[in-house]
Amino acid sequence: MPLWGNSDAVEAKPKHFTAAEKLNVYATEKGWVKKITGTGGRANRIQEEVIVAIGDLGTALNLADITAIDWNIDSFDKSDGGTLSATVTFNEPVEVATDGGTPHLAVTNGNQGSGSGRGPHNLLYASGSGTNRLTFELAIAAANGATNASDVLSIAANCLALNSGTINEMSTEHFTLESGADEFIRLEGVGVGYINQESNTASTITSSSAIGTAAGSITVTA
Repeated sequence: MPLWGNSDAVEAKPKHFTAAEKLNVYATEKGWVKKITGTGGRANRIQEEVIVAIGDLGTALNLADITAIDWNIDSFDKSDGGTLSATVTFNEPVEVATDGGTPHLAVTNGNQGSGSGRGPHNLLYASGSGTNRLTFELAIAAANGATNASDVLSIAANCLALNSGTINEMSTEHFTLESGADEFIRLEGVGVGYINQESNTASTITSSSAIGTAAGSITVTA
């Protein structure tokens, strides 16, 4: 097995990172990069550190894929209410458009508490467009009948739905020295040229049951 992916057939992130570190590792046209927070004069600035340089890696991997789904909460209390929140991690940066509808993440309710018919709970897209990590949220009022004590909330396979919105991988730009491209520019030290802008393509929004299982579950308390 290779130490990292470099094609649509082998898309694994660099293996020397932990599962937690891989959440901030993704593919770009420069190669595998890691998102880091700057220090000193660049304090609090988000930067990309190239970990493995592979030209046009984003293109080679084809569509952006879901690599992890994680809860942003570790408990939920019916009496208090609160916000169900989870993050979907892709292997490339993606852009979300909500003009036609808002993508959502379906959370399964096992109805282990009294009664039945609760769930699924659709967490709406909240933030993260332009990055490889999208956050989905659903606010539930205190003592709301959406959950009961002992209900087990979990994430199943293929839980993400576009709902007439879009989740596209970020468009790429290539500098060429050809005429007839989209936008005329001048790059200092390079000369006159053009930028060819590729349109965004839809991301893969399917996910395996293993990804949901890895996320774990939350048992509702009274």
